[in-house]
Amino acid sequence: MEPGLKEDAALRLKVAVGHLESVRKMVDQDVYCVNIMKQLAAVQASLEQVQRILLRNHLLTCVSDAVSQGLGPQIIDELVDAMKYMPFSTGQAIHPAEPLHALVEHPVCQCHRTEPEVT
Repeated sequence: MEPGLKEDAALRLKVAVGHLESVRKMVDQDVYCVNIMKQLAAVQASLEQVQRILLRNHLLTCVSDAVSQGLGPQIIDELVDAMKYMPFSTGQAIHPAEPLHALVEHPVCQCHRTEPEVT
């Protein structure tokens, strides 16, 4: 795992553990349910951020390596299958005025560039 990403993930996991311990104590103390629910949301947000960090690391390392070794379709299949573990619970749909592809000003891949690349 990339060192910076590993440190970030470890820190966020420590935060999540702290929040979760607070939630456990709140349940033991019969704290008002809505207050407990707010703390659980904080735990979930921390864990979702760890998921994003892990996804970023996977893309930077494993996916990049696999594509360079000609294993693109296999790693993409694996990643698509793994997406079922990713939280998409924001409940916010994206409704842009333009198609999504128009929202990316400078795509990385060559197949979606609208202007010729300057070399």
